[in-house]
Amino acid sequence: MSYSESQASSLSRRATPGGERPEAPGSLIVKGRRCCARPRIALSKLVAGVLQRRFDALPRTRTARLNTIYYVAGLIKPLLQKTLLFVALCLLAAGAAQGAVERSSAKVAEQPARKAELVWPPPPLAPRIRYLHSIATSDDIRGKKGFWRKFWEFFRGPQVDAMIKPMGVVADRKGRVYVADPAARRVHVFDKEKRKYRFIDEVDKQFLQFPINVALDDKDNLYIVDGVRKRVFALTNAGKLKRSYGEQGQLQRPSSAAVDTEREMLYVVDPPSHDIKVFGLADGKLKRVIGKRGVGPGEFNFPAWLALDREGRLYVTDSLNGRIQILSPEGKPLSAIGRFGDGSGNFSSPKGVALDSEEHLYVTDSGFDNIQIFDNSGRLLLYFGTSGQVPGSFWMPAGIFIDHHDKIYVADAYNRRVQVYQYLKKKASP
Repeated sequence: MSYSESQASSLSRRATPGGERPEAPGSLIVKGRRCCARPRIALSKLVAGVLQRRFDALPRTRTARLNTIYYVAGLIKPLLQKTLLFVALCLLAAGAAQGAVERSSAKVAEQPARKAELVWPPPPLAPRIRYLHSIATSDDIRGKKGFWRKFWEFFRGPQVDAMIKPMGVVADRKGRVYVADPAARRVHVFDKEKRKYRFIDEVDKQFLQFPINVALDDKDNLYIVDGVRKRVFALTNAGKLKRSYGEQGQLQRPSSAAVDTEREMLYVVDPPSHDIKVFGLADGKLKRVIGKRGVGPGEFNFPAWLALDREGRLYVTDSLNGRIQILSPEGKPLSAIGRFGDGSGNFSSPKGVALDSEEHLYVTDSGFDNIQIFDNSGRLLLYFGTSGQVPGSFWMPAGIFIDHHDKIYVADAYNRRVQVYQYLKKKASP
């Protein structure tokens, strides 16, 4: 009897306690575990044979191979279409679910939000300033994303236009907000009514270089102050160039402008020249120059911002003299508000100026990171804001603008946003 026959005979005669099956021939017992070697070898040979037969069955000619590829593509195409349809349905369901959650959470949070509104002065005093909202990116005026926008951004990626360093801001009667952003070399245009965003980066077939400020006239024509191009560009509502101000050598580096349509004058602040240039609104010619360098009345040390009241008086930020000078339309000095210091009514680094419907003067201070409000006699009435990044706080505020509805727009430069507030008038006593 051979070795394998004797092994099989012994396996058949082996006792199997507990009813266990005897070990199959060809199995190896390694430390009490069975390791089936021969069945694994047989399975691998079987798979190799199947693959070889499949390979031998493939067409050998180029035409036959192309036909095979077309056939496979025809099988894949409906599968791909069904996959895309499934993805679209999933996005639609996710958008609907998210919208329901947002509506539910908005209803829950509506009442607490009203209680936690930001006002100055704080209760129990009667509020005079209320925080409304902020604008930082194009998404802030476009509203919530719809299904098709989410679907498009799923493949292309999100497209968001954001501010870099807003310096000047104005708003027209239609609610469009224009923000001068010299770091981005553009003027952002936020149209909240139409929920659209656009930007202006080119004027007169040339790119803007340093659009530091903007202004409006009574017809909502836009005036862009470009410090590097040394011009002020007037654009119509349609965005077409109407006129430019500042011929070669007339302006060194303009920083602000204000329009007096009644007298048909354009006032342009020129800090390196320490003066204000006055141009004819219709012909663009330089009419006169107001001020010179100095510390006396009517003299300036790097003036920066400018605003007009209803009577045509000029409010000029005399930045390195630490004051706001008030001049007549002809440039005659009338009075001054503020000085350098850290007390109430003092300035650290005054910037933008604006007036509300009751002729209160608002001054942004990038050193104190706040807004100070004065009456027409120069008395401090209120200040609001502090250093920070939350709503109601500032980081180097710059330009300020107040519209016909007493909405206050503040260019919060280093927070890369525009904050919007509402001036609350005193209620008439019964």
